[in-house]
Amino acid sequence: MKKNQFSKMFAVSMILLFAIAFSSCKKDPEPEPEKLALITEFAITNAGAAGSTRVDGVINNFDILVVVPYESNLTALTTDIKVSTGASVVPASGAALDFSSVRNFVVTNGDKNNTYKVTVELAAPTSGVISAIKFVSFSSGEEYETVISQTEKKITVTFNDLQNPKAVISQISLIPAGSTYTTSGSADTLTLTSNQSITVSYAGTNTVYQVIANITQAGFNPANTTLLMDKSGRSGLVPSIINNENIRGAAFDGRNVYVASRKDGNFVYVWDVENPSADPTELALGTVVEGGTWRVSDVRTVDNKIYVSNMVMNPEQIFKVYKWADKNAQPELILQYTLPGANIRLGDAFSVIGNPPENGYIFASNFAWPNNASEFYVWSFNGGVAGEPVIRTITPLVGLRMGQYGRVNAIPGETDKLLVSGAEMGIAVMDFNGNILYESSEPMIQSRSYDMRVFEYNGGLYLSYVVNREWEGSTAEDKGTYYDVINITEGGDIIESLQNLNNNNIAEKRVFRHNFGAEAATWVGATHGIGFSAAGKPRAMSFTLRNGFIVHEFSN
Repeated sequence: MKKNQFSKMFAVSMILLFAIAFSSCKKDPEPEPEKLALITEFAITNAGAAGSTRVDGVINNFDILVVVPYESNLTALTTDIKVSTGASVVPASGAALDFSSVRNFVVTNGDKNNTYKVTVELAAPTSGVISAIKFVSFSSGEEYETVISQTEKKITVTFNDLQNPKAVISQISLIPAGSTYTTSGSADTLTLTSNQSITVSYAGTNTVYQVIANITQAGFNPANTTLLMDKSGRSGLVPSIINNENIRGAAFDGRNVYVASRKDGNFVYVWDVENPSADPTELALGTVVEGGTWRVSDVRTVDNKIYVSNMVMNPEQIFKVYKWADKNAQPELILQYTLPGANIRLGDAFSVIGNPPENGYIFASNFAWPNNASEFYVWSFNGGVAGEPVIRTITPLVGLRMGQYGRVNAIPGETDKLLVSGAEMGIAVMDFNGNILYESSEPMIQSRSYDMRVFEYNGGLYLSYVVNREWEGSTAEDKGTYYDVINITEGGDIIESLQNLNNNNIAEKRVFRHNFGAEAATWVGATHGIGFSAAGKPRAMSFTLRNGFIVHEFSN
């Protein structure tokens, strides 16, 4: 019995010893490796002029610096990035990136992340380099957009087809110090419609940059001009209701032509240029429009509102201006002024700036016959109230005086200046006090140029006006009755734009001319208007006494 118990105890002891021995021989598990979020290698693979040079970066903690050849394109460098096991990086390796400024790269591995700042610098050049350059218009000095490609050794100069292709290098920077340059043009002046180049010399080596013109389209294409309505003398189509000297004024709102007529009565006729076969309608005059030597004389439009004046020339007569909200509205009397004495004749020509009577101005020129006046009577409106007129004397810089049919027009974007014209002066710019700031002279722009307008279209800026020299006949292109459209795109403001015109370039700057007169006569009045279609295309209307009117639409 004792023997059996001993055997059992021995067996249990052996099992325990075996278990202890087995467990003591079993290998402990390996600890998991630490997760790292590091960039171990960073390189640019497409550096250099040819885009084929690999450059390794220098990693210093979390800053990486890569110095690439000077000719490298920093805006499209491709990376090759190695990271810790299991980590990822954003932006990813292999992406083409812009390194013009410092970029951040974020490395993530599980719950760990690090941000690296990568700087790519250009090495000092080993040959002559144009590091910066500016081109400006030869005529206006306006700076053209210029981009240098060091990889292609190309300089791209961008301007539009209304700007001068002759450009001047106004500023150039060369490196290394001691570099010099020559051009294929006349010193620093290059005509960019032909192949041009700039050669940089340094330490016996020459680097040639090609200068490429990127000419964009602007303005309208004269070949795409559409005739919308022809009621002109040149075509023999002047309507009988407006074919004599009693028709002194016409206006245009972009769709409707308004003509003030005293033939066989007093009328303001309305032609719709989008319905050219229709008979004209008439503005309602009613009993509101009455009085004066002439009951109706001149007509103007501003923002689709219509304004009509009478004409008065004797003391105690009342000068009046009426307004229609649209062509179907009834007239409203917005201005009346009693002539205080002799030698005042108002209403042959007047102009509207703003939105009288709510705000703005009415200018009425004192007709320069027989008194040789050179002045405007100016009413200022504020909240429907017009005070007494201020008389602004106009003293031309070139012409003798303003003369008959003096008118002013607003200038887009320049609220402190006005265009002003008259029979005995050039086209001019003045301030609201009547001071002439610029005036054209003959022969650059013909005298008897009237009612000029400035308008913008498709990146182009234009000057347009009508010329009435009927007494010279109409056989020559620059005689008779015609209107011009002149490109004045170059210039920082209206005065600079006009100053860029001269006798030598006016023919080149003239993009459109149309002669619409037929009858030689001594009547010198004329009006001109610019409007826009519903699609935003510019339209021009020109009118002269006895020769009717014509309307064109321009397009790009």
